[in-house]
Amino acid sequence: MENKKLLLGVSVGVVALGATLVGCSSDKKAEEASKAPTSSSATTAATPAKRGDVSVTIYDRGSVPASEGTYEDNRWTKFINQNGPANVKQVPILRSDSTKKLNVLFASGSAPDIINEYNTPFRGSLYDQKQLMPIDNILQYMPEYSKLLAQYPQLKKAGTKPDGKLYEIGKVKEATAAHILYIRTDWLKKLNLSMPTTTEELYNVAKAFVEQDPDGNGKKDTYGMNMSTYSEQALNEIFGESSSATLLAWDIKDGKVVRAWDKEQASLTFKKSLYDAGIVDKDYINDKDGNKAKQDFLNGKMGIFVRFSADLELSTFKKNNPNGEVAPLGYPKSPMGTFTGAIDNPIQMTTVVNAKAKDPEAVGRYLDFMMKPETARKIIYGDEGTHWKKGVNGCPQILDPEKHKNEVLYALDYAMFFSSGVDKCNYALAPLSNPDLLPEQKAQLELFKAAQKIYFDPAREYPGITLGDHMPVYPADLQVINTTILKEKNDLFVKAILSGSKYSADQAISDAKAAWDKAGGKQLEDFMNKWYAENKDTAFLAKDAKEIIKQQMEFVNK
Repeated sequence: MENKKLLLGVSVGVVALGATLVGCSSDKKAEEASKAPTSSSATTAATPAKRGDVSVTIYDRGSVPASEGTYEDNRWTKFINQNGPANVKQVPILRSDSTKKLNVLFASGSAPDIINEYNTPFRGSLYDQKQLMPIDNILQYMPEYSKLLAQYPQLKKAGTKPDGKLYEIGKVKEATAAHILYIRTDWLKKLNLSMPTTTEELYNVAKAFVEQDPDGNGKKDTYGMNMSTYSEQALNEIFGESSSATLLAWDIKDGKVVRAWDKEQASLTFKKSLYDAGIVDKDYINDKDGNKAKQDFLNGKMGIFVRFSADLELSTFKKNNPNGEVAPLGYPKSPMGTFTGAIDNPIQMTTVVNAKAKDPEAVGRYLDFMMKPETARKIIYGDEGTHWKKGVNGCPQILDPEKHKNEVLYALDYAMFFSSGVDKCNYALAPLSNPDLLPEQKAQLELFKAAQKIYFDPAREYPGITLGDHMPVYPADLQVINTTILKEKNDLFVKAILSGSKYSADQAISDAKAAWDKAGGKQLEDFMNKWYAENKDTAFLAKDAKEIIKQQMEFVNK
């Protein structure tokens, strides 16, 4: 997920970071590099390395103001070349067309040395095509990343490919709950209802919000909850499955990977019951971006709102509903267990090295320079005194948001592999220590703090084998099968939800299983089991995500 939050919608002058933002050496050599970065740096200082030439991709988002220059030539590219260890050529790649353009560059043999790309399947395809260089042998020139690997071994898990070598460079971000349920507690009080703790209670409360006139206007014009786009995924997660338009639901049973048919049936049955009872908008399927549902909630016409990110736009809600009260609602217990929701990936892989890079040492030294905290702070915040000042909490405060936007914000992608999660100043709740925080801003952050406590309860299970970015990448032939199955399954499930008694959830599951067999689903299952058998001890799995969350909670609460 690329930067799904910007300070939870709170403009408090602190930039929220995220994703807006040949051969290998011996393990011993890599280990020595990670343990002795100071020594490596000292050696470099004593004997300056030859200045190499490096080419690197940069996402072209069309955000460089004309007054600043271009993606290839601006104040930040000048800073990098004047202060870094290499001559760097930036290669802009249109963000909306990045993988297509990169495929062309690799096919023509003209791909840059360093590829910055968020698309996990694409990076996987480069590995399959042997287009990537293992970075084990250049870690000796990357003491900053070596230190990070030692502190967060999950990065090594996520960046290591099946041949046992490290190919991908990633960053540590703050783990945040991506899907959160919020409930109108003033409506609960008015209707003398309790906070729902089970899916049965959730259904009954949502139904009451529709039928018992909670807004007191004498009309039946309120929704119990929403079920569009990401909110439907949240309903899936309540039942322990994480299927979406791009992912099938998998489970681990008796040490084997299996399709989570039982969980999919439970979630589909529940969604169909919500639709049949008129609890959700009958036209939910056309609310592609969830904006209609958001407006219904902000305008006081919805009792339970499934939000994609923690930003609830609380100030707008309170303006429209002065007496309205909202609280986070943890996923209620379902027949399948008690779960948390999707997590904004805290270990995000971003960068790979072209196997044809002519100067691997220069590549390593450039990456190390860009990962240095002082470099990242310069690029991300700008110049102290000009773009920011140190706040009372010790964190940067932006002096002029418009100036920062024009002169600094576009540079985030130059440092897209910088680990924002190692600095407390970059965490969502950091602004709470700012005495200048407005009451509505503080209320928004306190609401997020309460949601975080609920959703990061270690007793809750994660709904799936691992986070979406860390699922294994299918080879091209299996990807075709996967796409076919997903489309047929999703079409059948939508048909079941919309068709009333004419087409049941049970029949949809039966038909989806038949489509699975016909399309060759067994091949996907075989692939998943082979991957799991070979990588279960080394891959980044759900337990690793929970460990990162625990580690980060301890870090921020010190």
